[in-house]
Amino acid sequence: MKMTIHGIEDVDELLSEIAPNQARNIMRSTIHGIAADIAKDAKNHMSVDTGTMKKETKTKRERPRGGRFSSTVRVGRKAFYWRFREYGQGPDGEEDAMFMKAVAKFNANMNQIFIQQFGKKFEAALARARKRQG
Repeated sequence: MKMTIHGIEDVDELLSEIAPNQARNIMRSTIHGIAADIAKDAKNHMSVDTGTMKKETKTKRERPRGGRFSSTVRVGRKAFYWRFREYGQGPDGEEDAMFMKAVAKFNANMNQIFIQQFGKKFEAALARARKRQG
């Protein structure tokens, strides 16, 4: 599953004119924070059989490509069966749709989540800048 957020180019461009390095870091952190929110929501939909799937679900920052930042939500090898639980191909045949539910929730609240994550990352960057100055 792949998602693209449109419109952040304008924010990134504006920040890049003011402080290019900070802009890059803020946008990268914002995207990673959104991925972490999706992973957290997916974990809330997971059954707690042994907890392996929750432990193996993590976010990873990817290398920027073409000036675009990305982070992925991944499930480790120990929980290879996540696909069966997600799509209902397991022994019980019931679909959990953990990741699809998390993505649907994100899509419904995309603007609010982006603003919240961006605000947190921007405030943290300002706090670090203030700390360095004085």
